[in-house]
Amino acid sequence: MDFNAHRPHQRLGRSERALVIIAQDLSRFLAQAQRSLTFETLRLSRPQRETLASILVEFAEDLHQDIGIWRALEYYHLADFGTPLPCILQPNEDMDSAPINPARVQFLLWTLYDELQPELILAPHHQDLTRLAAGVAAFLQQRFATVQLDSGVKSFLTTPDTYGWEVKRKLVWLGQHSYLFRLNCENYIQAHGGKPDIPTLDDFLCQHTTGWSGLGVIDLLAALLPITEVQRATLRRWYERHIGYFRVRSVRGPFLEVVNVLNEQTYTVRVDENAPQFRRYRLIFGGLVPWDEVWYWSGEQRGFATLTEKLLQQIRREFPRKAPQIVYRYCGSVAEQARATVSQYYQQFMDYYGKDLVIYPDGNALAEAMQQFHRYQMSQIPKENVAAFLKKHDLAEPPAPQITLPPKLLDCHNGIGVYFNPQEGQEILSDFNDIISGFEKQGENLTEAEAQGIRSLIYGEAISPHFVHRVVQDYGDASIAATFLIPRESGQYYLGYLLRRYKGQFYRNRYPSVTLVDY
Repeated sequence: MDFNAHRPHQRLGRSERALVIIAQDLSRFLAQAQRSLTFETLRLSRPQRETLASILVEFAEDLHQDIGIWRALEYYHLADFGTPLPCILQPNEDMDSAPINPARVQFLLWTLYDELQPELILAPHHQDLTRLAAGVAAFLQQRFATVQLDSGVKSFLTTPDTYGWEVKRKLVWLGQHSYLFRLNCENYIQAHGGKPDIPTLDDFLCQHTTGWSGLGVIDLLAALLPITEVQRATLRRWYERHIGYFRVRSVRGPFLEVVNVLNEQTYTVRVDENAPQFRRYRLIFGGLVPWDEVWYWSGEQRGFATLTEKLLQQIRREFPRKAPQIVYRYCGSVAEQARATVSQYYQQFMDYYGKDLVIYPDGNALAEAMQQFHRYQMSQIPKENVAAFLKKHDLAEPPAPQITLPPKLLDCHNGIGVYFNPQEGQEILSDFNDIISGFEKQGENLTEAEAQGIRSLIYGEAISPHFVHRVVQDYGDASIAATFLIPRESGQYYLGYLLRRYKGQFYRNRYPSVTLVDY
């Protein structure tokens, strides 16, 4: 239990040392409490209990000192779901007036268990969870009633936000070390190579959406800091980092002026004391984020001392193919072309099938259907356009499409659902027969395969909320509620909460999942 490692300055002030004692006592309390629980569901190992105890004490510190991390979370909950604690409190339902109260602890524990035991499906009102939350809340209320401390966390978060790196410093601490996000961060790093290197950490901080209702670290920091509404909106858009190749135009004082190779956009980048190192480069690969009308580097940069026309042509040809959805962020005209292409494909899909959701019996049927649909698309292209294409590429006839399906799809004999999302493109989900049969049961007597299929619909990172709503449109949402152990009296908002929690990335700006080869 190392409190120092997670404090902003890697140390505890004298008045903060009481937090360590409280956490040690709380760890022992948790060990005793879990022996009295009815089920094995919430039992944790000793290291997990120590981790949880530290998080709970820092959570209590946040509420006791009005630091604002939890307040920011509830702010978003009220805006999105009409309740500060989704699935714990109903809209307009009151909670105890004490800052550290059972309802808040219950929501905290319910969400944390998803990180501590990812395979566990925990009901938000599980009787042991409710009992444990009440006990922990009473323990923390009693111990913090007499605590007087000068919080280093609060002092750190109230320092100036004048420069982008001051904001980034807080972002790094909030994402990597705060009680709210550090388990998310650890699990993300493990899932992406196991090393907390700069690119991985920057992706988590700026890009990743978490189990905290689908919010990212940038979202919580934006609500937490005392900044203007314009700054808040800017910070929440840091997930759209301008990542690319930048030609160095000049270095003047604390500023670096660079030009995006793909769209010729000029950026004024504040680098201050790091300016000398950038004088060595003619080209830089990296990511940029805005703050107060200038730009700052985000993540890692790679510099090139030489720049040739051949290299520029290679970048312009290859980078849009490798990372089209990044390029769409700053090449607006290209993004519009991609959207127009998806819109055209969607209309062709609807004209061909007469519906936006098609189910195939197996992978072979899907592959054959994709071939036939491609031939239909080709037949819709004006003959003069086809002739121009063949002439440009010196071809005698249009090339046949190469349909290559992943083994999981090709070997699937349990139904494959293909949904055309009109905003992004086709979405494909295997074992769709189990999903449909599960929905048809309206939440009653679902098999494990059916429940697992419904969870895959909700968990799938490539499956949009549009796809989920499309299935719900036909079958209702009773089986989703049953699969996630959500009482139906939670009302319709619970589905919106689940979708944000597990598909938070879809509630940000999105771009079509198509690559434009020639533009």
